[in-house]
Amino acid sequence: MALFGFGKKKTQEKQATAPAVKKEETACACGCSGCGQQNAASRFIVLGACCGKSLETLENTKTALRELGFTGEVASIGDSLEIAKYGVMQTPALVIDGKVVSYGKFLKVEDVKKIVEKLGVQL
Repeated sequence: MALFGFGKKKTQEKQATAPAVKKEETACACGCSGCGQQNAASRFIVLGACCGKSLETLENTKTALRELGFTGEVASIGDSLEIAKYGVMQTPALVIDGKVVSYGKFLKVEDVKKIVEKLGVQL
């Protein structure tokens, strides 16, 4: 504690000489840099791409869509604030054309194909 200003100068000097550290921003609440948040305007989005099940769901979604003839990108969002905007409380979740079609469930390739066919999505 600096009483009457004594010792205050030392702390100010330390702050002035400390190198500025720029904090790298990550798109994911878990702090990893591998979540790969992409364009949220994509037709197909997998939410929660941080955990193992979500990453597998992302890969299964890509595989299923590729097999169905879709050549575009499948986006993945790991940021909890962005996920909350969709009203999703459990991940992994699949969003097609802005509508949440599955959440809280690991999706296999066949599951994704069934969802796309059931919704009649034009690829």
